[in-house]
Amino acid sequence: MPPRVRIARDKPHVQFGQAAINTPVGRGLPDVDELWDEIHGYVDVILGRVESPIDTVGYLGLAELATAYHARALEIEMLIHNAEREGAVMRGSQLYKFRTGELRSFIDLTKRAAELGSRRLTQEQLMYQMRLEETT
Repeated sequence: MPPRVRIARDKPHVQFGQAAINTPVGRGLPDVDELWDEIHGYVDVILGRVESPIDTVGYLGLAELATAYHARALEIEMLIHNAEREGAVMRGSQLYKFRTGELRSFIDLTKRAAELGSRRLTQEQLMYQMRLEETT
């Protein structure tokens, strides 16, 4: 059994104390058209076409959003794999094609966006540290 984690709900200064991921994402395994609409909406957010659903700025926002969307995509993939194992989704079906096509591409997109956000955060931290060292 995994250890229990204490969440600091009474400390508003704790940035990530309320949930592992504060980005709203879909639930369950709807039909293919709804899944396509869901991930297409996520792509629009990552590419900056529409406003972010969470109140973060800059690189942290990109990293957090992309990580949340990546997690949701992997959840969808997991649910489809489970349905395949149970015989509810057959090879060649719409969900199978979605998993091996659009969803696979979306997983790659979100993974790379999360990595980019993380690298940019690291770079920003290094630049900040250099500026701090120059002033001392």
